[in-house]
Amino acid sequence: MLLALSVGLHSQEYFLINNGITVYPSSDGDLTRLLFLTGCPESNEYQDIYKLDCSSNGKWNKRQIQENDNSYLELGLDENALAKYTGDFYVGYSFVQSPKEINIDFSDWKDSNGQWKDVPEYDKGAQLYKDNTKQSGDLVVPNNETIKMLSDELWEENGYSNVMAYAERCYYYVAQNYRYLNPNTGLHPLSELLANGGGDCGNLSSIYISLLRAKGIPARHVIAVGANDNFHVWSEFYVQDRGWIPVDVTYKNGNPQGNYFGKYHEKFIVVQKGVVMDYRLLWVGNVNIGLLQGYYWWYWYKNPVNVSVEMSITSQMVNYTDVVNVETNETDHPVARKYIIDGQLVIRYGEHWYNAMGVIVR
Repeated sequence: MLLALSVGLHSQEYFLINNGITVYPSSDGDLTRLLFLTGCPESNEYQDIYKLDCSSNGKWNKRQIQENDNSYLELGLDENALAKYTGDFYVGYSFVQSPKEINIDFSDWKDSNGQWKDVPEYDKGAQLYKDNTKQSGDLVVPNNETIKMLSDELWEENGYSNVMAYAERCYYYVAQNYRYLNPNTGLHPLSELLANGGGDCGNLSSIYISLLRAKGIPARHVIAVGANDNFHVWSEFYVQDRGWIPVDVTYKNGNPQGNYFGKYHEKFIVVQKGVVMDYRLLWVGNVNIGLLQGYYWWYWYKNPVNVSVEMSITSQMVNYTDVVNVETNETDHPVARKYIIDGQLVIRYGEHWYNAMGVIVR
């Protein structure tokens, strides 16, 4: 049986996204290297991504994490590259996103009494299963004593259980019994969340995911960003042969009458799935990071210098047209990308925007 899934494209809405950072060095000429790391948006069940342009003020390199379906962007600026900049400067990348809606039709997943039917057994030898049922640092801990006790109680509730019934019970339980606390403070150890009685979106998701993994159900965080410093994290769990099911316990907590089990109606930009991953980086080597929702950066210097950065994400609705390739035999040559913004044709070529007459407009 295939996943009964309705995916909509928000009436084919397209958004031009510029994601970048402004760098504020305390002095010129003292930096020798500067390295940035950020998550890379990919097309998936939540979005379609088009025309990722990584050439704005430096070349961002796209890297794949071999163990899973995540990728990331890395930008390394050596002393020669930094010599081009004086004072504050901006580095970033752009892409076009078309967000999707998800509405899973569960009608065939239940019997005539409204109880969840059994789903296919998991392939416990699959890498997907192993990766998404294990402990993830101190953030997702399936064998935590409190989690194990709660999972046993919830599994036995109502006298029957299976994957879907348990996943839904955990969804209600976390939303109803934990509070939304300490927003935008990052992911915290699970033990701290349980002691405090809650956390923000990513941390409430950690509790939900820990409960599911405690019963051998693959589950993971979905990490997303939005324009104007907007961030969000929700969960998804896997059903064998049917796919990933989105679940948002935070939205359920804030709106008890809403339905966020198997549904997604937002326009966030998904940049990562799962937490606590190893990234192999230029000049640094292997780095283990729990949550890659913004930017990480490292810098080297000849003389002591302070570096601060400011992240910015802008989103502008566009009527998207296809890529127009510049006439060239050079495969690494820039391409021109056409957009309709505010009813006017604009063309992005390299770092600049041109109007139809070829005049730089920004």
